Amino acid sequence: MGLGNIVRRWLSGGTSTTLVGSSRACVAFGGCAASLQHAPVYRAATLIASDIARTPLSVDDRAADSLLRSPSSTATAYDLRRSMQLQALLYGNAACAINRTVGGELLELLPLEPDSFSVISQGRTIAYRTVAYGVLAPEQVFHLRAPGISPLWGDSPIGLCKTSIQTLATQERMALESYANGGNPKLAIVHPRQIGPELMQAMEEHYTKKHAGPENAGRPLVLGDGVKVERISSTMDDTGLEAAQRHSVAEVSRIFGVPASYLSESVGSSYGSMEWLSRMYLDACLSHWLAAWSAEIEAKLCAPGARASWDTDYLTKPGLAEHFAALRTGVESGVITRNEAREWLELEPLPGLDEPIVAKNMGTGGGQTNIGDDTSENAGTPNDF
Repeated sequence: MGLGNIVRRWLSGGTSTTLVGSSRACVAFGGCAASLQHAPVYRAATLIASDIARTPLSVDDRAADSLLRSPSSTATAYDLRRSMQLQALLYGNAACAINRTVGGELLELLPLEPDSFSVISQGRTIAYRTVAYGVLAPEQVFHLRAPGISPLWGDSPIGLCKTSIQTLATQERMALESYANGGNPKLAIVHPRQIGPELMQAMEEHYTKKHAGPENAGRPLVLGDGVKVERISSTMDDTGLEAAQRHSVAEVSRIFGVPASYLSESVGSSYGSMEWLSRMYLDACLSHWLAAWSAEIEAKLCAPGARASWDTDYLTKPGLAEHFAALRTGVESGVITRNEAREWLELEPLPGLDEPIVAKNMGTGGGQTNIGDDTSENAGTPNDF
């Protein structure tokens, strides 16, 4: 059945249509984009989106590779990739309409707003209902999905883990209100005698007027008539609030798969090196998103058999000290030549450095030693001892 017949039968009510998913799911608790106002969420989401956008991508299919390098007249490849990845992290889905010529050649990718498209299921067939372009066939939509129960629609990480995000929001509101009150803790004003409600209210209003708010911070409290002030203990004092915030940062780390050390200096384990930390981040987080991108590129934009590949070495490139140590090990073990090591460093080759060498402490016998000639049965190379 052609797409035109499907659309006509759907419009006429002849086919049972089921809404598979919609990006409006997380509006109920304030909206997915609103979660970006919380620093750990902003850092995690924008870090992943920017790293996906900056990772070099190459595609075997020339037309698809050209399109992905220049996808639209209104957005660069970096901006489009970063925007789609950020939408997928927040809403669970991101999509572009694929514009082709009459002959089927790729022209451009047209971004769709997160709440402007949905997937509809019609028996064994699906279609995309869009605000801007009407109903589109699956091959006309480039759809990036977060993990979801349905293979057709991604679930919003923010919506699924809204309790953790709401806890973080509550902590930030409490911190804001505490600092807005000049950092004053919750107090009890104790009078030595029994007093009526009118005097209680008057004392409360007097204290609030004279000592609440940042403008009254540090103002002395003068008491008389045996009145005492006692602090009411709370689990959300400075120490408790800091511990709760560390917990929320760790929760955001678990939601997005970003190491906690990338989100806060005071949270997370110690790591052997930045290279090791980067590899953990790549393996536990970025590689899954790169696989999702590759699958959609190969399915929607490429000719059969073409593959998309990512240069992830760009993300885990070691520091200069680690790089030199690795090259030295390779040269001294005879695995690479000195000129091959120079090539890794993007240096010009030098005469006489094209032969492999072996360090004297790695020989097999056959050369001269500091205590006499070789005693092995068969002489080895000049590098042996």
